[in-house]
Amino acid sequence: MHSALRAIPVGLVAGLCATVVAWYLIGDVSPASDLADGIRAYDPPALPWPVGVLAAAGLVCCVAAVVRRWALASPVVLCVLAGLLVGWAGRVMTAASIGANIGGGLMLLIGLPLSGILVLAAVVTALVIARRSQRDARMSKPDPSATAM
Repeated sequence: MHSALRAIPVGLVAGLCATVVAWYLIGDVSPASDLADGIRAYDPPALPWPVGVLAAAGLVCCVAAVVRRWALASPVVLCVLAGLLVGWAGRVMTAASIGANIGGGLMLLIGLPLSGILVLAAVVTALVIARRSQRDARMSKPDPSATAM
């Protein structure tokens, strides 16, 4: 497997870790007045704090895996952006407020397809990088007939 193609699974893992990290960092976006009434249509899932720490550690490990090769960083960065967008969308869609249905609908219509486009762009970028490096390797091969005299 070419090194650029290894950026695809690393980027997907980094995107999943970024989703969990964004979920924890953003926190509950419900207004305090709605929480005081005690009426909630939906409680967002509460994950234990070690899950957030593990996700942050996984994100750091994925970023450290691509620091050496900056060309491979672009698919991972696109996947991390998609993960952050999905985490933000999850918090907006699970907010307990009157206007959450509008924000949740906008996130479903715009945010989640945008994150899918970002992941697709990451895969295409990794494939283009792999193809270009294979072509460059073929073109830089020395011609054996030129040196045989």
